[in-house]
Amino acid sequence: MSEPTPVRLPGSVPFPITISSVLCKEGDTIKKHTPLFRYKYWDYQDDPNSKDEEPPKIRVERIGSYESPIEGQITTVAVELNDEVAHSGVNIAFIAEPCNHAVQYGGLCALCGKALDDEKDYSGYSLEDRATILMSHDASGLKVSLDEAAKIEQTTTDRLIEQKKLILVVDLDQTVIHATVDPTVGEWQLDPTNPNYPFVKEVQSFCLDEEILPSPAWNGSRIQPSQCWYYVKLRPGLQQFLKNVSQLYELHIYTMATRNYALEIAKIIDPTGEYFGDRILSRDESGSLTHKNLKRLFPVDQSMVAIIDDRGDVWKWESNLIKVVPYEFFVGIGDINSSFLPKKNGQLTGPTKRRKTIAKLEAMEAAEEAAEEAAKESKKCTPPLDGKLKKTTQDEEISPTDEDIDMDSQNGIANPVDRILEMGGGEGNTELLIEQKMTRNQSIEQQQHDRPLAKLQHDLDKLHSESGGEDEDEEDDDNLLYDDDNELHLLNKALERIHSVYYDELSKNHKPDLTEIIPSLKSKALAGVVVLFSGFIPLNMSFESADIVVWCRQFGVKIVKEVTPDVTHVVCRQPINGSGLTAKVRLAKRLLPEVKIVSPDWIFSCLSTWEKANENDYLIYAENDNDWEVSESDVEKYKIKLARMDEEQSEKVRERFDSVASFDSYNLEAANQEVDDFLAGISDDDDDEEENDVSNNDEGNENFGNSHPFSSSTDTSTGSTSTNGNSVTQKKDEDEDEDEDEDEDEDEDKDEEDHLKANGVGSNSFIKGLYKESRKRKVRDIESEEEEEYSNKKPSTTIDNNLDELEQELLNGFVELDE
Repeated sequence: MSEPTPVRLPGSVPFPITISSVLCKEGDTIKKHTPLFRYKYWDYQDDPNSKDEEPPKIRVERIGSYESPIEGQITTVAVELNDEVAHSGVNIAFIAEPCNHAVQYGGLCALCGKALDDEKDYSGYSLEDRATILMSHDASGLKVSLDEAAKIEQTTTDRLIEQKKLILVVDLDQTVIHATVDPTVGEWQLDPTNPNYPFVKEVQSFCLDEEILPSPAWNGSRIQPSQCWYYVKLRPGLQQFLKNVSQLYELHIYTMATRNYALEIAKIIDPTGEYFGDRILSRDESGSLTHKNLKRLFPVDQSMVAIIDDRGDVWKWESNLIKVVPYEFFVGIGDINSSFLPKKNGQLTGPTKRRKTIAKLEAMEAAEEAAEEAAKESKKCTPPLDGKLKKTTQDEEISPTDEDIDMDSQNGIANPVDRILEMGGGEGNTELLIEQKMTRNQSIEQQQHDRPLAKLQHDLDKLHSESGGEDEDEEDDDNLLYDDDNELHLLNKALERIHSVYYDELSKNHKPDLTEIIPSLKSKALAGVVVLFSGFIPLNMSFESADIVVWCRQFGVKIVKEVTPDVTHVVCRQPINGSGLTAKVRLAKRLLPEVKIVSPDWIFSCLSTWEKANENDYLIYAENDNDWEVSESDVEKYKIKLARMDEEQSEKVRERFDSVASFDSYNLEAANQEVDDFLAGISDDDDDEEENDVSNNDEGNENFGNSHPFSSSTDTSTGSTSTNGNSVTQKKDEDEDEDEDEDEDEDEDKDEEDHLKANGVGSNSFIKGLYKESRKRKVRDIESEEEEEYSNKKPSTTIDNNLDELEQELLNGFVELDE
């Protein structure tokens, strides 16, 4: 017999109940539906003796019985007479079954052969629910229980550790291959005189029968499937990558494409099956149309699993995901299997093309798409009063407070992708599944009909004829297609490093976990880098959810929306014909002399190599100095609006931390440790920001004063800084006073601790943290206020007096709250 199965009351029982009689004993062998217990419970009914139109309720005692949902031998009776059972989570007995049906296949128990789909009855209990986890990559119907899955995974873990391997889940489209259905590729392959021939002659192809879905009104016979040719380009270095990585990882394919498509791609990249075998999971088996989930393959433990994918959103940015730069060999095609996924229009997804003409072509295509989208939006929305089209990015004007707008949601328009997302991926919804297939079919048919590659090649030829051969420095510029991608080479290094760290930890008798190792390695790679993106975040997208923002933050990069003193890099596009430098870029150039203004290729180089790249190869240049000019009035407007934003943010922080009443509903003892950790994190962040400010000043950003980022001016001839009219010697005096300041800080900290203890709140770290944070922020406010009063020559109260009043007010509230 197997391990005893716990028996619990179903959720339909009217809890709480009281056991009124026990009808079984340990050692009894019982059949299904054998009565085990009787119980009683209270209920309410209309008073039968009342003559009122709406009779009052009276409480009555009722009885019920519970029958065994399974057969076997009772090993333990876990309740006694008069015991109260309050909920369905209580074990009332344990029964050793002849078979627990932990492995099921096609409606049968794989262990005993019992037909499980016939076991559903009036109790609602189903033996099929005993095994709900699909442990196979295909749709064979093999299911196991959670306990059985844990045993299988432990066996796999032991085997991998013995082989000194990990697990790597590999995406296909735009990660290791790029595919298109544009028939232009096949035509170029047959024409050795075509300039693209050298680049497409090794492109491989296959044909699939594509199901044609008729409209709902179709009443005719079944439409025969159409044949569709796919053209596939392997990412450079793929075979060497698979050979190297397979020595360190067990490889699995996980794709949003159909299974037939995935199998054909597997034949191309792994014809002998030595790398992936039959470990292929497609959209047909994954259970979701919009997201991927490791629990489909590894339901219990993902500590040995790494993922490589060109999209982070489909994984909801799992901690063990390694996002790669999307591979786009066929210019402008994108992912042919992502028509049902959210689009990346306008987002920064990969490096710009190094060839100027191709970059110009893509810019022209993007402009056309933007114009088309604007035309569509103008039909849906009332045009602005000034009749101007809305800018396409968040920072095309001076204002730092542009609002994100989602036009579709405003107008109640739901496209198929939105509908599928709302339904949690569309699984189980036949209507949405059909709609998704139709959307994909339309996308495929449109690409076959429009031949985008032929159109781009025609536009490229036209550009050359118009330029009259001015771009003679461009090599092989007659061809549209070109391949200089080296992402897999860099990815190989990262995976080797991850593997090394894992087994180093294991050798120290630690329990390594890739969900911790990968984020730790990434978070240190670019720590200290502060980036401002200019011209890349679409207006209709939340800044926080933009892929490039999420991706960069995983590597320790701080992303800001505005030109602030701690910005180290501004990422923007190279200006073309004197235009393209946004207001924020010009402001950064003016206000931050040390900032690096670089192309997007720099940030992608950093993300691919997991280290800071040399900026000199990626610097943005302008045709003349006038392109960098920004008016004094615009500078002043920006400073004012930035200061207003700082003030609003400070007010929000004060409301959150200074209000004692807002914490009345908290259980201080239960939340104590959690809030301590949170406040410690805030304190660390503040310290980091202060250190950044100091380092910026040390590196020569003298135009930033102490009271406001852009308030001081520098006299370079004398080496001194003028702030609010007071001239002081900078570096030497600061160094001499540093030790003295540290001693004063230590004394202040000690006085603060004594003051807290004397007032009865020093023992509560939660309140102590609140007090310190409030005091710190109030000091800054008072200093700022006094500085303003001083500049206006108004009498002001000293900081100490203000702080005494503040401390007393806070302490009175905290003591009351602590009690």
